[in-house]
Amino acid sequence: MRIGLFLPHVGVFGGVRRYLELGNEWVAMGHEVVLHHPTGEAPAWLPFSGVTRTLKPAATTASDIALCGDAATYAAFRTHAARHHVYYCVLEGDPGLRTARADSGVTLMANSGALLRALRRATSRKVLDGAGGIRPSRFRPDPAKRAASPLRILLNGRRSRAKKGTDVVLSALRGLVGRVPPFEAVLFDTVDPATNRQDPRDGAPLPSGARFVLNPTQDELVALYQSSHVFVAAERKAGWCNTALEAVASGCALVCTASGTSDFAVDGENALVSLRHPWFLRRAIARLLSDSALRERLSAAGPPSAGPWAWPRLARKILAQLQTA
Repeated sequence: MRIGLFLPHVGVFGGVRRYLELGNEWVAMGHEVVLHHPTGEAPAWLPFSGVTRTLKPAATTASDIALCGDAATYAAFRTHAARHHVYYCVLEGDPGLRTARADSGVTLMANSGALLRALRRATSRKVLDGAGGIRPSRFRPDPAKRAASPLRILLNGRRSRAKKGTDVVLSALRGLVGRVPPFEAVLFDTVDPATNRQDPRDGAPLPSGARFVLNPTQDELVALYQSSHVFVAAERKAGWCNTALEAVASGCALVCTASGTSDFAVDGENALVSLRHPWFLRRAIARLLSDSALRERLSAAGPPSAGPWAWPRLARKILAQLQTA
C-alpha cells in the first residue's frame, strides 16, 4: 500500500515521533510511506525510512491511506486523494477535531483508550483504536547506569502548567528537600528556533540540586531514563504520555497522573498514580524515595508492562482495523 502522512513539521514536538515510528514500521512491512510537511526535509533527530516531501505534491498524488493529526495540514490532507482519510486525534481539546468530526469522509482514530472512549461518547461514528507506542529495544533498563546515590528524579522540562504540569511537580519537589534521602532532579527539553523557542530555564522554580538537560540526542535521552530512579509525569488533558511509557520501559519507578497513562500505568503494580496537586504528588514521590523495596518492585514491573504497546503491534493493529472500515 501507499501511505501518506501529513505533519506541520518534523521536529521533536507535537506527536511527530508517532508518525515517524509508525512510518518506519510500515516501510519494514513492505509498504510505501510518504511524509508530507511544509518544508519537506527529512527529520534530523530520528531516522525515517520513508520518503519526505513538501505539501504541494500531495495535491497531485494518491494514497491508499492518508493520516493527519493537526489543523495546520488538514486542508492538504483532505485534498490528497486517498481511499481512507484518517484523523489521528492525540490530545483532549484537539483544535482540528471539530473539523474532522464534521467531515463524513474522514475516519477518526484516538491514541489512547481514554480518548477513544471520549470520542465514541461524543460521536455516533466509528472511532479506530490507535493506542500505543514504544520501542522496547531502545527504551530498556541498564542497571549499570543507575547510581546508588543520590537518587535521580527525571521529568519533562517543558513548562506548560495547563498541560505538562512541570511547575506542579517542581512545587512538590521543593517540599521534599531535607525530608527524604538525598536526590537530584533532572529536567529535559528541546529548544528549537522553528518549533519551540521558549527556554524552559527562564524563571523555573527549581528546588535545590535541580538542573536542565537541553536538546538531548536520542541516545542521551535513553541514558537519562536509564540513570534515573523515579520519573514524574503530571500531565492534564493528554492523549498518550510518551515520556511516562518510555520511563516505564527503561525501568524507572513512575509517579503519574491518570492523564495519558491509564492504558499502561496501574497504581501499585508498575506506578503510583496520583491526583494532579503538589501535595499528592509529593506524598507519592516521598514514598518511592524512602522505600527502596517499593521503588525496585515498580522498576522491575515496568519493562514487561511496556511490551504490549510496541510500535510494530500498533502498526499492524491500525492496518487491520482499516481493512474492515
